[in-house]
Amino acid sequence: MKVLYIGYYKEDSEWGKITSNNILALDAAGIDVVCRNFKLTKDRDITGRLKELEQKDTQNCDICIQHLLPHHLIGTDKFKKNIAFLETESIGIKHLPWFENLQQMDEVWVPNTQLKNALEDDKLGIPVSVVPHAFDLGKYTQKYPDIKIPEAEGQFKFYFIGDWSQRQNIDSIVSCFHGEFDKSEDASLILKIRQFGIDSEQLKSRVDAMLGSVKESLRIYNDARNYKKDITITADVSEENTYSLHQYCDCFISTSHGESWPMSAFDAMAFGNKPICSDFGGAREFITDDENTGKKIEGTYSTCRCSDSPFKDVFTGRENWFVPCERQIKRQMRKYYEQHKKDTIQTKREAKIAGLKRAQDFSYEQVGNKMKELLNV
Repeated sequence: MKVLYIGYYKEDSEWGKITSNNILALDAAGIDVVCRNFKLTKDRDITGRLKELEQKDTQNCDICIQHLLPHHLIGTDKFKKNIAFLETESIGIKHLPWFENLQQMDEVWVPNTQLKNALEDDKLGIPVSVVPHAFDLGKYTQKYPDIKIPEAEGQFKFYFIGDWSQRQNIDSIVSCFHGEFDKSEDASLILKIRQFGIDSEQLKSRVDAMLGSVKESLRIYNDARNYKKDITITADVSEENTYSLHQYCDCFISTSHGESWPMSAFDAMAFGNKPICSDFGGAREFITDDENTGKKIEGTYSTCRCSDSPFKDVFTGRENWFVPCERQIKRQMRKYYEQHKKDTIQTKREAKIAGLKRAQDFSYEQVGNKMKELLNV
């Protein structure tokens, strides 16, 4: 059996990483796989095994996996089976044109059980299987260059890494942090934010405006300058420097309205940083009852109200997305902060071991074998 995997693996984004990792997972499981890139925005250079797989010919491919946005999917009878890999962050997509695009396929793979259930509830009408994201575990055991942020030195460092969008609900992180921690406490908030197509200075202005608006609405201090200063990073940094940030910080936090798979939260867990995440989508797949792997925050579902959706048909008022409970978020932030004061070298090591051990269930080999099983190889 030979598999053609089409996706955005050259994209310099989480999509690019996810697609690349899935291709390498198939290869690790012994599947004869060849990949072809679908250009979305700006391509990055690829090397190593991924480049080798791209250079293989596509002759005699039996199965085509299309890891694409649904409006890029193409139904074809050139293969014995056409599989779509779908990622969405809202509930109730049956009204979308995407739904009809998916129905061109023979099968759909999704990264989490919640999305599988939602598609089945929407009566998609074709088989849906769960294939979690795959990861190169070697990156979590490496030592990265040390960084120092003067304002955060000696502090318990809460942090976020992700895109600037309404779906990410970043203002909720800011509200929870300043609503819970007094300016005299040794806790800091670090926000590493990016937005495609926007230069870092313009993005910083947008982030600063949001921070000012949130603090003004909290009304804890008469003068916004009395709040502890948040640390924002809007410049592009290398993947290695991003891992250095994970290595430097203590507790990752995401209050997102929806994540098919929160990549940065998974990285944080594997680095031993106990992520706090919305109880939605991918987080349910890797955060367990062991709080060393993180904590899922309960919430409710509300009508999507989104003015910055990347596609006009997505995140409309016909869909619902998740709203995490801020009271629970603040309690968990406080709990991890207080635990940190009591942590010994041994307990820190245990947290690191627990996170890395959980991550092992999502190695190239483990996820590759899951795909191999679904392909009936």
